[in-house]
Amino acid sequence: MPAEYTGKISRTHAGVNEVAGQPPKFMALEAVTSFFTFGGELLSNPGPVGSAVPSSRFLARRMASFLPRSPKGYIVELGAGTGAITAALLTRGIPADRILPVERSETMVKLLKRRFPSLNIALGDATELRSLLKTWLPKDPLEISYVVSSLPLRSLPENVVVSILQEIYHILPKHGKLVQYTYDLRRTPHPRLSGFKRCRTTVVWANIPPARVDVFEKNGAAH
Repeated sequence: MPAEYTGKISRTHAGVNEVAGQPPKFMALEAVTSFFTFGGELLSNPGPVGSAVPSSRFLARRMASFLPRSPKGYIVELGAGTGAITAALLTRGIPADRILPVERSETMVKLLKRRFPSLNIALGDATELRSLLKTWLPKDPLEISYVVSSLPLRSLPENVVVSILQEIYHILPKHGKLVQYTYDLRRTPHPRLSGFKRCRTTVVWANIPPARVDVFEKNGAAH
């Protein structure tokens, strides 16, 4: 499915330098800022957060490891939060102009913009993903190759989950991939993921709490 979207996105290949090579004091300050920002968001709106702690670097690296360093299309990151997985995607070597983090919290978006000034950060809800992409992605033939999701599908209301998965299904081309993690370590995927087939799965035991990372491929059948 060609991405027939209009909008703006950075064309630089910067971004990696915003993660690697920073002075230790700067990185420590960023970590503290991220932790307290996350804590404030958890207290004010716990439902969409899904965990009492941000994703660890172990989980973020494992999520990023499932993506190629040179994707054919764009990577849409849902629930970017404090930027742990965003940083891991950049550290993996994925060009900044191929990554679009999406976050519904204005507070988190401000933090993300400070951490990753070369990235465009989309403020909005994943239930309105197609509308967001019309604003934030350019009009060109590139597809959305991957959706990387930190959204807590197991704890969100069912109608919200249905809306989000429908949006993801419609933006991905045939055989497009969804990378999703969950704190439910059972091997049974979320029942609403019927439009996708799981092709890889692993548990990141070093994360607190341990998390399962699944890679789903879009089925070719109509959804």
